[in-house]
Amino acid sequence: MFGQMTLITILFVGFGVYFFSLRPLLSVEPNGVADPLEQTAARASDALSRFAFAEGQAPGSGGDLAQDAVLADIRAHNPRFRYFVRVGDRDFRQGEGTPFFVSLGFDRLERQDLSRAYPGVCINSTRNDLGGPGLVFLTYSDCGGRRTYYEYAGIEHATTSAAATSAQLYGKFIWSYGGLFLSTVGIAFVVFAVVLLVNVWRIRRVAAMARDLDPDDLKGLFPERGLPLEVVPLVSALNQMIVRVDEAQRRQRFFLSAAAHEMRTPLTVLRTRLEIMDDGRLKDKLIADVRRLTDLANKLLTLMTIGESRTAMRRCDLVTLAGRVVGERETVARRRGLDLVFEREVTRMEIVADAGLVETAIGNVVDNALSFSAEGQRVTVRLDKDGWVRVRDHGPGIPKERIKDLFEPFTRFSTGRSGYGLGLAIVKAVIERHDGAVEVKAGEGGGAEVSLRFSPGTPG
Repeated sequence: MFGQMTLITILFVGFGVYFFSLRPLLSVEPNGVADPLEQTAARASDALSRFAFAEGQAPGSGGDLAQDAVLADIRAHNPRFRYFVRVGDRDFRQGEGTPFFVSLGFDRLERQDLSRAYPGVCINSTRNDLGGPGLVFLTYSDCGGRRTYYEYAGIEHATTSAAATSAQLYGKFIWSYGGLFLSTVGIAFVVFAVVLLVNVWRIRRVAAMARDLDPDDLKGLFPERGLPLEVVPLVSALNQMIVRVDEAQRRQRFFLSAAAHEMRTPLTVLRTRLEIMDDGRLKDKLIADVRRLTDLANKLLTLMTIGESRTAMRRCDLVTLAGRVVGERETVARRRGLDLVFEREVTRMEIVADAGLVETAIGNVVDNALSFSAEGQRVTVRLDKDGWVRVRDHGPGIPKERIKDLFEPFTRFSTGRSGYGLGLAIVKAVIERHDGAVEVKAGEGGGAEVSLRFSPGTPG
């Protein structure tokens, strides 16, 4: 929209400059401005006229006409240039060819001495239509016996200085007539450009807010004040959409949370009733199924409540939390024939976090590593001095193309494993709750390494 407005404005300014400034000016010949060739001829006339007048006042006062700078410049550009000057009975000439003074009979007219025969009568003649070569001009004057005549011919090319002078004069003429219009248009364009830039900046600010919008936290709305009127309806519609999407997400989270919570009670009752049944393979299978459903309900409830958790963040020791997670799983690891090791580079690492959620996240990663490991393999949990908890296994590893989907809910990489693909989704939610970071990479020699960082820690 703004690009189109800019284009229309540029076209308007262009047509305005042409129709209201250039076109009228081109149809008017400015005073003192002529074709450069005519300017050159005018300079020749001025030089010869000044010389003739000065010589008429006092012989020798006109100087050396052959050394005149203007005439020398004209001769340099016009090889056939010639002139003839007669003051009284003295002649001054340069160049080849018969003077018009002779060919047109001005010498015979001079011998008749008409001004003396008719006192008080002045004879004047000026001609410039003599047929060349080039531009030609002559003027004759006889008043009271004082006779002055000069002519020139052969001006076919303009001098450089004459062309420059014409350009300067024409530029001044254009500015004197069109300057007001051009100034007004220029100021209007600058004002429009400033307004346009301000509005573009405001729109870019809203666009940046849209890029930073968290789909899991839609509480913030776009500002509607201070925007161009054309954009306000769009921003208002986006805010209404955000409100509706946020409400839909709230209903979805409430439904899943309520469903998971309500499932726990009947599942507990069902498991209690199964415990009093006679032992057998069917009883064991039913109890295992109930256990899996209970685990699913607990994980769904955990996943739904992490983002809305209001538990205060407190200082806790990451070494203690990670060590507790490893200790609780050592028995399970030994039972499966696995070696679970906890390594630490510091004896204490204080972080500000929700201790329960931190243990849940580390525990889910460790459980995932144990489930992918085969008998005899080692799972290492290492706490670096920079606060990273790194869980390394030697299982089959994770395909690179699947890493981006690793933390999505209900994502499973093997149909032969139990679980519902919620463990790593819970890890992601916990990390986001603590403004932390998570990294996944292939381990050297096979397996994978998942690294968690909850918040900047202080080693002790």
